Amino acid sequence: MARAPFSEVRRATLADVAAVARLSEPANQEARRELPALSDSEELTPPELALRLLDDLEDGHLLYVAEREQRTIAFAHVTGLMVGDGGHLVELRRVYVQPEHRQRGVGRQLLCLVLQDLAQRPSPPALRAWAAAGSDAGRFLVAAGGALMRQRWKVGPGGIAVRGVVYDWAAAQAPAVRDRALAK
Repeated sequence: MARAPFSEVRRATLADVAAVARLSEPANQEARRELPALSDSEELTPPELALRLLDDLEDGHLLYVAEREQRTIAFAHVTGLMVGDGGHLVELRRVYVQPEHRQRGVGRQLLCLVLQDLAQRPSPPALRAWAAAGSDAGRFLVAAGGALMRQRWKVGPGGIAVRGVVYDWAAAQAPAVRDRALAK
């Protein structure tokens, strides 16, 4: 019997913050394993992560969730509006999909929803994301239609620099990402 697809990809509500905080814990652990140089030594508990997410939402950030059988299996976190590089932009802070639900288009569909949401704004901002060079995150961003914009270094708390790539999407790219996600 085939597994049922996830039921919904949508913009998160305040009621979703606790579930996103619980998913943020393994997401942070994964990030620490993959990029220890950029990781804070501080490990936050899900309640502490929820408080940070609530602060972020108050500052204009957005969360998106994917659910399967009424359980949150993935999320995307986007910053509030910023000015930079000649225009308005938002940053894709994180896309996380539980390991058992990966390689099924969930992350791409979350990203598509983010782009559709941004395209609805009167002056759609660009969407940017950073990933370490050669990382799984970078491969996902390319597969999801991100255009390589430039290389950029990030320096972690210990002073160690990591080379990465900034990816860019114009808000008008939403249909192309959706079509690519549906073709997979």
